[in-house]
Amino acid sequence: MAAIFNRDDIPSYILSIQELDFSGDLFSERLAGPWFRLGAETMKERRDQRRVEEVVSRQSILLAAGDFAEVYDKLESVGNVFNGIGKPSSVVRERGGVMDYHYSPFHQFEFPFTSVIAEPLVFLHPDTSGVEFFINPDLWMYFELEEKAPGSGIWWDPRLGVDALVKRVLDEGHLKTVEIRTDYLLKYLRARQMPLVVGHYHHLHFFDPPSATVAAFVEGDLVLGRAEQGAKAIFQNWGLRKDVFGDKQFLQRRLHLWFEIKPPQLDVNDPWDEQPSFNPYSFTLPTSAGPVAPARWKHLKGSEGHSFEGVICNFMDRIFFRQEVLTKYEGAAGFDVKDDGSVSCQHYWGLVRSTSRLGNELLSTAIGDFAEGAPFEEWPHWKQYAVEPPGAETVRALVQEPEIPETVNSVVNALERLSAVFAGLASAIGVTLPEPLWRGSLDSLAARQLKWVYPARADNDEFLKRATLASTLVIDGLQPPSMRALVRAFGASLHQTFDKDPKPLGSRTLLQRVTLLARIVERLQPGLKELPLLVQQAEGKATNPSPDLQTELEAVYRQVRDDFAPLAFLYDLRISGGLAHPPSKEAAAAAAINLGLPKENWHRTDFLTLLKRIADSLDRISEHLEAAAEQLA
Repeated sequence: MAAIFNRDDIPSYILSIQELDFSGDLFSERLAGPWFRLGAETMKERRDQRRVEEVVSRQSILLAAGDFAEVYDKLESVGNVFNGIGKPSSVVRERGGVMDYHYSPFHQFEFPFTSVIAEPLVFLHPDTSGVEFFINPDLWMYFELEEKAPGSGIWWDPRLGVDALVKRVLDEGHLKTVEIRTDYLLKYLRARQMPLVVGHYHHLHFFDPPSATVAAFVEGDLVLGRAEQGAKAIFQNWGLRKDVFGDKQFLQRRLHLWFEIKPPQLDVNDPWDEQPSFNPYSFTLPTSAGPVAPARWKHLKGSEGHSFEGVICNFMDRIFFRQEVLTKYEGAAGFDVKDDGSVSCQHYWGLVRSTSRLGNELLSTAIGDFAEGAPFEEWPHWKQYAVEPPGAETVRALVQEPEIPETVNSVVNALERLSAVFAGLASAIGVTLPEPLWRGSLDSLAARQLKWVYPARADNDEFLKRATLASTLVIDGLQPPSMRALVRAFGASLHQTFDKDPKPLGSRTLLQRVTLLARIVERLQPGLKELPLLVQQAEGKATNPSPDLQTELEAVYRQVRDDFAPLAFLYDLRISGGLAHPPSKEAAAAAAINLGLPKENWHRTDFLTLLKRIADSLDRISEHLEAAAEQLA
């Protein structure tokens, strides 16, 4: 869309002083960029490094087609024209000797001294708490937008999972704005078939200007623009003035800018038709048969005489994408990505019928299901990640790698089994647990993010992040009160260290102490009263007259420590990995080496290895607890 004004339209003296230059307002395109500003208001003035203070105010209305030209001559000072906008009012008038009562609701704005009635779209509304922008509810109701939280000022489109209409606070709290996505604004104007008219005010104060600048300043008001141009600019060049205290001089220039944005054309025969932003006839995706236009399976208006590019294939022929296509939806509000790679946006749309993963690299779905399942708005995004169908050998190689979601599920399954076995051991010795051993969930943030797409090209930071999330899922989910209740049933002080000044054990070491107890019961079958001393001897905190028993106890303890190595790695990584603090590369490398991983250059395969070892570790712990429970029952 064309600029509001061209440089040739503006006298050179208006642009000659950089500190008083309105080029950004005058020469911008009427609709440029992904967002359009419907409202703006400077909340607090401040002086920048150039010694310039500025104030901006913008409000928006809708007019009937042709009314911009009718009110053109009445477009003067923005503040004066918009005085009373959005305020309900009533008046009694005398017409031909007859008294007439007239009421104007907030959604009608009568232009002064005209018969033109506008509809306020975004305007400033004062109340007892201050001045805030009011957005005509019709704007967000038309798109069925939802405010993310009451009073948040963010309305999002749940069908596409994007913020569409937003109140912002910018410039360190000095400027408030209301912005809408440009494509949404155009759709709204198209539906309303009414032009948008913006009243934009901007003034600049240049303090302590050089004498040469003062001499070059040209005073006097200037009006530019034409009704057919859809724009009017009023410059108030007031020259050198003094501030309210009278001790600071400044040059002042004001701009009152009015401009019109006309609605796109509407086909009255099909006013609800939504055309995609691309040509669906030339949009193709690669299949084994060649490039195919998925729009073949869409109902397109006016398809007569049009032909699709590419070749023809079957509805169920497969198309393939890199799994990074899912990163847009992972964690985004309103979207759900399943373990099989299927994605849906609530009840609005979804690729669910035939979607599946190929290892951790590719995603596959039927081209007909893609056409019917994904809305046009999503097609360009998916095309960015489309790849040629892989060969049979490549497929075999891809599916050899365990899929990340399944591997994460195996860890959670192992944790749930451990929690159940732990409860069985507690029951065997008559202990009532205050809560389950592990209270995590696959629905937790840590579990969900562990399943996100792991790019093969990701660096060490991705591995450290995932390992720390795994630590959060496993270690943070363990409940120390339940473990303390169980170990104290074996010995009153077993929930503490064996130091001279005992300290409570943490969650991981508590579980290790429980496992050591279970392993001693399983291996030696001692009496319960003997267990505290045997645990001390196994951990090297007490001597034993029998060297053979000491050797056996130490072997049991080493085995338990080996079983806990993956959990110890998670704990060490929390300390040295560095999500919330500078990482210690040496400590992280040492922890990795202890687990048999490379000391650096970690990749997705290392992450999968870590998850498998965590699951195996938990399963071995469960086996020890289960064996002890059977022994004690």
